[in-house]
Formats: sequence, structure tokens, C-alpha cells
Amino acid sequence: MRPLLLAPLLALVAAAAWGQGNASLRARELFYTPPPDSSAMKAQTSAAPVASAVPAAPAPKAVAKKTPAKRPASSPGAAPAAPMQAVADNPSALVPLGMRYSVLKRNAAGTYQEVDADTTFHSGDRIRLEAQANSTGYLYVVAQGSSGNWQVLFPSREISNGSNLVHRGETRLVPGGNQGQFVFDEQAGTEKLFVVLSRQPEKSLDKLIYSMGGQTAPADPTVVKPAAADPSRVLMAQATVSDDVISHIRGQVMARDLIFEKVENEKVVAANDAPAGGGVKIETAAYVVSRNTAPDARLVVDLKLKHQ
Repeated sequence: MRPLLLAPLLALVAAAAWGQGNASLRARELFYTPPPDSSAMKAQTSAAPVASAVPAAPAPKAVAKKTPAKRPASSPGAAPAAPMQAVADNPSALVPLGMRYSVLKRNAAGTYQEVDADTTFHSGDRIRLEAQANSTGYLYVVAQGSSGNWQVLFPSREISNGSNLVHRGETRLVPGGNQGQFVFDEQAGTEKLFVVLSRQPEKSLDKLIYSMGGQTAPADPTVVKPAAADPSRVLMAQATVSDDVISHIRGQVMARDLIFEKVENEKVVAANDAPAGGGVKIETAAYVVSRNTAPDARLVVDLKLKHQ
């Protein structure tokens, strides 16, 4: 075995072992489960033997002291902390890609509260979509108009200068900005949103959303690097996406690879927003996690908002 391929192989083995140990977890639990300990994976990589064509002379055995990886106590059904404290990305830990999303409705006091996405909304209701990723990736949100084409809602110029790169623990509001919101009109119907979260940029969408400039050398396929903002991706003034493109992206994701979980009016421990001594937050949201742990993993969500 060539040394250059050894580290990525061991990373995949470690990620697979991690995945088997968490196979019984639900979508929300998988979303909040931290990735494998990078130090433990590094120790396995450095201690692994490298095949050689010429047998080497026996060497004195060295015993490496290993520190067991710490894991938070968890039990099926236990409510996770929310919002989750962001954990640093580990590019070599190919773990399930997950997204938490919720529909926020503006109340009479002018604040937004999470509501069930299956709620029947009414004329004048003001809502926005909130999405959070458990790993670095690229987020796309498009809405279908009366013409049948899909209008791009995210990325947008109002958020991160048009970048759709999101890191672990980061939250995006769609529409963006302090005044960003959807307002339902008097015509009853169903608004359709299509949400994509992918570890790598979606080429079919990027061609329609971004203008590309500059050339870069091809990346080494044996080296897994964390996603980073590409300065050559410049947001175009307007972008529409045909239904064929949406159907193509849907077809790339197998339904059996996705795990969904809906949480409605559940009490969860609030970690960051709580006052001293802890607190409780009422959560109404949905979690979707892809079982695919590959570097090009993606997940999709079809969201239908009914109003009358």
C-alpha cells in the first residue's frame, strides 16, 4: 500500500466505525453528535505500519500512550442542547451531513417564533426560514414561482456578500437581513421551497447563480480539505432555475440515504441563550441527515407552505 493513500484510508475506516456506533441514533441526535476525535484518528494514522517490499530488521517495540476520546453522555430520546455550541470542523472526519431547519412566524409583538411547517398560513402572515448545518457545506434555497421556474432565495447579496458557504453550527435566515421576510398575499395556494445542503458546490446550480472567473490548479483527489470561500464565484444579478435542474438534483439523492425527524413543541435545554444557571427553550423544527459520509455528500428538502 502506498503511504500517500494510507491516511485517507484510515480516516475512512475511523469514520465508518464511528458511524456504526451511532447507527441507532435518530436524526436530531446525529445532528448534534460531535465528529470523531481528530487526535485519536491521527494517532491511528501515525501508528499504522507501511508495507515495504524489503523486510525490515526487527525494531524495539514502542508502546504509545493513548488517551481515550471523550464522548458526551447520551441516551436515545434524550433532548440535546439547543442551540448547539459550534464544534471545529474536522475535514478528515467524514460523518453524516445534517441540517436543522424551521419556519419562523412573526407574531403581534414583532418577534419571530418557530411554528410547524405544516401550519396553514393566512393572508398577511410574515415568515422566514432558518437553516443550520452540522458540518461545513454549501446551502441553496430556491422557491417556485407561478411560471414554474425556481427563483434563487439563497445565496443572496444581503448575506455574507453573496457567499453560500456555511460552517458547522452557523445559522442562515432566508430571506436575510433584519427586515427579511415572506408575506403571504390574498391568493390562496402553496409556496414550494427546495433546499439543498452539499459538502461540495452544486455545479448545476452554481452555473446559474454564479459567474466564474479565474482558473485554479486541480485539487489532489487524495487530500480532503475543508470547504473554503472561492473568490472566483461572483453572485450574478438574477438567477432562475428550471424544473429540470431541480429534478436532476433530487435524482442524485436516494430517499433511503436521508433520515428525517420532526420536533414539535418540545422542551430542550438552551445552551447559549439561557440565563446563568441554564434554561429551557421550546423547539419546533425538523432535522434531516444524510447517511452518506462521502466528501460529495448532499441532502435535499422539499418544503411546501400552504396559505389561504
